Amino acid sequence: MSQLGILYQYEMKKILKKKMTWISFCGVVLVMAFCCFGVLLNRYVLTDAQTGESVYYSAYERAMDRQARGEKFNGRLIDDILLREMQVAYADVQTQEQERVTDNATINVSAVTTAEVPDDPAEAERLSQQRRQYEAIYNYVRGVVGNEEVHTVDAAAFYRARQQMIRDYEHALCLTEGEQEYWRRHEAQTPCVYYWDMGVSMMLVSSRTMLALTALMIGMVFSGVFADEHIRKTDQLVLCSRHGRGMLYLAKLLASMTLAAAAALLVGGATLLSFGVVYGYGESWNAPLQIYLESSPFALTMGQGIVILLVLLLLATVLHSVLALVLSCWTRSGVASMSLMMVYTLGTLFANVPERLRLLSQCLYLSPAKAVCASAFYDARLVGGAGHYLTFWQTGMLLYPLLALGLALLGGLIYRRWQISGR
Repeated sequence: MSQLGILYQYEMKKILKKKMTWISFCGVVLVMAFCCFGVLLNRYVLTDAQTGESVYYSAYERAMDRQARGEKFNGRLIDDILLREMQVAYADVQTQEQERVTDNATINVSAVTTAEVPDDPAEAERLSQQRRQYEAIYNYVRGVVGNEEVHTVDAAAFYRARQQMIRDYEHALCLTEGEQEYWRRHEAQTPCVYYWDMGVSMMLVSSRTMLALTALMIGMVFSGVFADEHIRKTDQLVLCSRHGRGMLYLAKLLASMTLAAAAALLVGGATLLSFGVVYGYGESWNAPLQIYLESSPFALTMGQGIVILLVLLLLATVLHSVLALVLSCWTRSGVASMSLMMVYTLGTLFANVPERLRLLSQCLYLSPAKAVCASAFYDARLVGGAGHYLTFWQTGMLLYPLLALGLALLGGLIYRRWQISGR
């Protein structure tokens, strides 16, 4: 075995023997497991308005009941026929918007849905069951056209409303003419095919949580890779050894990148499997992305969106591992590098820049905390020009490896040339 291989295995063992490594990894797994299986713990109560009887059921039973009703429409086009069926089922329902002014002068608009209840209990139950059968279609269409038009909209008006949502969002993002022309050539096809999307949409939503947790885990695990040697005063001896300035740095870098990538694959794979066990994916894997993100301009399926976010998660995790090593090498303090990783993760996660500041805003939204999330598929801003453009996820797949390489070279320069002082 080569010297690099021996050092690589040694650095892997050093990291894996740390208690912090396993504590942080298990913590991430437990949090994601709670996100996946937490629905099994909740309970609801439903009270019959006529009899006053209360029925208790779990959130999982409720989700499975809604899924069974929603999956009956899998593969059906959202056309005039389906819309008319839904409108007939909800013929006795009226939805009105009410405005309420709070103490701080904020106007809250809420929708109030009322239904005529017949005197005959059997007829009332029949109408209730009829509405429940089309609840999934009703909620989806209402999210696009609004509370009033949902009872009268036809297929042409529905797709015009959805296209107008995309146009309004593009205007808010201050797209250039070239970007608008790009999206005209890459529009999602219509009419849209409906699929029940519970499992795949939950997986899309969880991607941001996985990114944040793995970034914090990396900050805790890799913050001491170089700092510990400085604290233990062994860095002088290491830097004077034969392979201490070049090969050892590469071994530490490769070991950290390998473990970070393995952690991302394990967390992402376990989460994907867990949501599949709880909700199932079935045909919804091939559902259009617009079933969950109505105003998204991307002509992708839900399954393709999940794969894209998982690949970005893997690349971002490797990038974060290199960043943690550079901070550890630069600060020579485990606490300082861990704190900087937390500031970076939480800062990019919660920071916001107005879209009118185009360059600064787009740079922020290309960061992993903004790109590895479902809402990133709303972002129609492109990178490029002269008719050649890359979307956010295509840019991320090229940018993150290049940033990792640049940080690795910077870290090597710091490691080799930084003077040892304070002894």
